[in-house]
Amino acid sequence: MEVVFWGVRGSIASPSPDAAFYGGNTTCIELSTNDGTLLFFDAGTGLREAGETLPDAGECHIFISHGHADHIVGLWFFKPLHSPRWTTHLHLPEWLSHIPDYFYQGGIFPVPFSELQGRVILNTLRDGEDVSVTRGPHRVRVSPFATNHPGGCLGFRVYADGALFVFTGDHEITEDAAAHAEAVEFLRGADIAVVDATYDKSDYRAGWGHSTWEDWVAANAEAGARHLVLSHHKPGRPDEELDTLNKKLEWLEKKGRAELYVAREGMRLTPGLCDATRRGSDWLVVLLEELSSYRDENAILDRILMKAREMTRADAGTIFLVEDEDLVFAYMHNDTLFSVNCAHKYAYATNRLPISTKSIAGYVATTGQYLNIADVDELSPDAPYSFNRDMDNKTGYRTRSLLTLPFFDNAGKVLGILQLINSIDPHTGKPHAFAPGMGLNVRFLTQGVSRVLEHSALERRNIYGILRMAAVHDPSETGPHAERVGSVAAELYQRWAERQGLMPDSIRYVKSHIRLAAMLHDIGKVGVSDLILKKPGKLTGTEFSTMRGHAELGASILSGGDSDIADLAASIALHHHQKWNGTGYTGVSDAGRLSGEEIPLAARVTAVADVFDALVSPRCYKKAWTFEQAMELLDKEAGQHFDPMLVKCMHEIAGLLPMIYKRFPENFEEAPAEVPAEDAAQTGGGTAPA
Repeated sequence: MEVVFWGVRGSIASPSPDAAFYGGNTTCIELSTNDGTLLFFDAGTGLREAGETLPDAGECHIFISHGHADHIVGLWFFKPLHSPRWTTHLHLPEWLSHIPDYFYQGGIFPVPFSELQGRVILNTLRDGEDVSVTRGPHRVRVSPFATNHPGGCLGFRVYADGALFVFTGDHEITEDAAAHAEAVEFLRGADIAVVDATYDKSDYRAGWGHSTWEDWVAANAEAGARHLVLSHHKPGRPDEELDTLNKKLEWLEKKGRAELYVAREGMRLTPGLCDATRRGSDWLVVLLEELSSYRDENAILDRILMKAREMTRADAGTIFLVEDEDLVFAYMHNDTLFSVNCAHKYAYATNRLPISTKSIAGYVATTGQYLNIADVDELSPDAPYSFNRDMDNKTGYRTRSLLTLPFFDNAGKVLGILQLINSIDPHTGKPHAFAPGMGLNVRFLTQGVSRVLEHSALERRNIYGILRMAAVHDPSETGPHAERVGSVAAELYQRWAERQGLMPDSIRYVKSHIRLAAMLHDIGKVGVSDLILKKPGKLTGTEFSTMRGHAELGASILSGGDSDIADLAASIALHHHQKWNGTGYTGVSDAGRLSGEEIPLAARVTAVADVFDALVSPRCYKKAWTFEQAMELLDKEAGQHFDPMLVKCMHEIAGLLPMIYKRFPENFEEAPAEVPAEDAAQTGGGTAPA
């Protein structure tokens, strides 16, 4: 069973900007069962939008609670009623048998109900008389009950898929104790209950046929419905007020009550599962504020992809970034193939896809349009794009549904593509089509994140500008070298933090800072003579003493900035030549020496990454070591030069290292014969400790 909200307003539709988030359509609730039986409760203006999402043929049931205009006006605009390939079972309270023809007779709608093209089967509802709705071997039973509303109204209890759904229609809980007891019985045993909560205690109007949200929450404290959804919002109640109510409900949940929701158009609920998209109208602002605290593009892409998948129940997803004439695989998630905690490994993928209308992602990048494909196996041969099965064939994965969207920079240029794969049905665990409302929500997300990505790219360009200045003096201080040190340091930190049991969001935040800050570890070399930096042989004692000054100078250059990245980079620059045994340095003298965990963690991490890169990269004084040889040196120096725990972590991320080096390659000139390890560890230029 899945419940979808298409209309949540009462009295009259209110399509105003103040109601844009929670929605302005009047009542319409969809219930779909595991075997595909489709029911709608009330036919407010939301029914029109619901109909637009349906296929060209099928069968459905519509249950009308009462005849007030806000609950029936959408009926005449429901797509299946105008299609000869649809059968609609219309269930009406016995006192509303005249409704189907009333709109035509009153001149409200120009076509008689009997002349609509769809096949309509009319059924009469009575209080206490169950209706059996069957499709296949599964039975769906709908039990109507009378509610307290002027002119009469029916609520419905729906038994399907081993769960109970309750829809009260319009109902007023009066101050009478018996009314409270009646509301408790309405809710008792419900897995999901949708109730009329038009008012709160401050604006309640007795006798108008509607309840306060406080009365429903109080009733449910006794009844114990698992999901209580407050709906039928006053037409003038803005999103801001409903946000406030949402926060109150979250507070009440923490006090041990049921899961409480403010109804919102597009919201989907399944018995026993929280709504994956529960949030306030300021959700995008909150997310962007969170993302702005991250400094690393990979961390930002990870959060964007995670949020988009959460909103759509997508099993997998990929973010492509535009680079020249290609789409580069920038970040991937796939719950079927690997844990989300392993997704960071795929940040170093080097796959590229030409921007062409022949591929789905390329088509979206070229046209700027978004595509929602229900089943890639059913793509029309006339479509300008096709689905590439290479990845599925290679991994055994089965792609069915795709939602592919572009995101743009401020000038309207495509920055990249977000592609979500296989929206998962929470009942069956199998992929099905992405709902249309999901695409709209993700489009809001992609529109908002472009600014964050542009800011991240600007910060990275600034770092590259500083590195180019350093490279004038030291050829080893290149962009790829800095990227490798930053990436290895970031992944090393993540593994260390996972060992400590730190929270994933905290890990992502710190990791994003370490990656960028570690790239600037040797910026102090701008103040060291070329004669020392480019010397092909071993440095003299005096030269090495001078070289040691680059740590203190780098910290001086980076400190005092207005950025948390600069502060962290200054600490790394100062301390990345400290040694675990206390024999390292921060400058020309031995002052400021630290040992063990006194050394800042980010500096200890960077020290391992920097030495490793120096060893496996060719320099003017040595050939490149193999990864295995470099690891042997790290093992030898564990507990002396390096934090022994970080050396263990380095082994645990060994599978990532080739990917990082492939992602950030460098063209090296032929190096001379290899020098001994003890010389490599103390020679100047781009050597291990320097």
